Amino acid sequence: MKPPTEQAVLRAASRCLNQEAVTANRIPMGRSHFVFTVQLVSGERVIARIARRDRAECFAGFAYWRRQLARVGVPVPRVLHMDLSGTALPWPIMFLEQAPGTDLCNVYVGLTAAEKRSIADDLLDIQHRTRGLPPGPGYGGIASYGDLRCHPRWSDVLWEYFTGAVDQLAPPQREAPAIGQIRRTIHELHPEFDGIAPLPYLIDATHQNVLVEDGRVTAIVDLDEVGFGDSLYPLGVARAGLLARGPEADCIEQVAVPLCVGPNRRRVFDLYSAVACLKMLAPSPLSVAGPPSAGSQIAVRLRSLLDAFAGAAAHKE
Repeated sequence: MKPPTEQAVLRAASRCLNQEAVTANRIPMGRSHFVFTVQLVSGERVIARIARRDRAECFAGFAYWRRQLARVGVPVPRVLHMDLSGTALPWPIMFLEQAPGTDLCNVYVGLTAAEKRSIADDLLDIQHRTRGLPPGPGYGGIASYGDLRCHPRWSDVLWEYFTGAVDQLAPPQREAPAIGQIRRTIHELHPEFDGIAPLPYLIDATHQNVLVEDGRVTAIVDLDEVGFGDSLYPLGVARAGLLARGPEADCIEQVAVPLCVGPNRRRVFDLYSAVACLKMLAPSPLSVAGPPSAGSQIAVRLRSLLDAFAGAAAHKE
């Protein structure tokens, strides 16, 4: 799928929002959608998200979970309009209010220690509020409580994440020691995973999709699915994403502390971080953008982090 042109997005915005759209600029957010900032003639700025034709259910899921999460006090943007029929564009499109701030990973290195503590407090509060939703009908990310794609066990979700990434690697890459370490650790910790309850967590609120301004969290902006299972998993993703871009991820470590109680939970956190590195390095059939180029600094750091986290997770204390 090629990115829609700015002119096509302008026409769609004018039609859907009933006022003239004057500029549209693509922004590098997300791997599964094309995202544009659109300025209207009134001066208001909105966000346009555009998905592949076979991913229209994502936007229906966003609208559903937005209502559920707003009810328990999670800061989420309003849906202004969505067209899933392909009338405004040849693809599904959704328009959202533009929340203030930018992705956590874009500003993290410039945050003060006090700001990182404030963000950690905000994330803990959001995590607590999300737990105010009912448990899920199963495990994994789903678009609504009626979504039947959930798994019967959390270990099934983790195994799907792992094998889905490995299947996208070239055959020589699949023989890397870290792959074997992750595989063995998942099997070894299987009883730990099967004791996890299907409690709700924000599956995509990681180093991305958490907007920050003036050292506070302003919004969670990717709500296509809510996850059910271990809320430590997205923190592993956030830790890997931040460390791939900088020297530390103390903010995320602080949020993870209450979830790392017990002899195996630190190993679990390292395992989740390793799986996250693997997923970031592997191409995804659901992605509109590929993984980082092999020689890029982020890719080099992710490969190093993959080895470190996989080794730590495999180590028995």
